[in-house]
Formats: sequence, structure tokens, C-alpha cells
Amino acid sequence: MQQGPQGGELPQGIDGYELMVDNFADQAKIFWRSLGPQGEPMVHGVEAWAEMQRALISWVRQTQGASE
Repeated sequence: MQQGPQGGELPQGIDGYELMVDNFADQAKIFWRSLGPQGEPMVHGVEAWAEMQRALISWVRQTQGASE
């Protein structure tokens, strides 16, 4: 069971996007792994996509910090 925000509140902005990326990647990997060895290439693709999104999130946070 995953724990999310309490009280029906969703985090906004980059934090909300990061949470969405992490949750989607976790759920997608569970799905593809359920297919056995045939799903493993897709698991690697999901991991690569999530890593690219995390790099984007990091870049956005750095640029936000530089502009403040």
C-alpha cells in the first residue's frame, strides 16, 4: 500500500510532478514484471524514462534556485 498526501491534498508544482513520475514508474515496472521475462525490456525502458524525468526535475530545481 502506498502512502500519499493526507486529506485529499495533492502536492503542486515540481514536487507533485516528481511524485507522479515515481508512482507511475513503480506501477509500470510492477505491471511489466508480471509478464515475466518478456516484460523485462519494458522495465528497462521505464527506468530510463524515469531517470530522464528525474534529471529534468533536478535541472528545473537548479534553475529555480538560481533565479531566486
